Amino acid sequence: MDDSRREQIYKEVIRILSADLEVSAEDIANDTNLNTELPFDSLQLYEFVIDLEEAFNVKLPDELLDQMKTVDDIVSLIMRLTEGK
Repeated sequence: MDDSRREQIYKEVIRILSADLEVSAEDIANDTNLNTELPFDSLQLYEFVIDLEEAFNVKLPDELLDQMKTVDDIVSLIMRLTEGK
């Protein structure tokens, strides 16, 4: 696995989360639970998904997003979707 690529994706996911939720990046960790630890409302969640799709040039299917529990899950999903790009 390409650790530098994972780190780059992780940093961008954190940046987007921090901007969309107006929380400090230091308050978001790899194992932060998206459902219970972050103050998403439905509009913010929608904006987050759109921002991720634009940042990484991917389409995030709803059925996969429903399985995402932590920040690390999102990073892993984006790594899979961007593999070979």
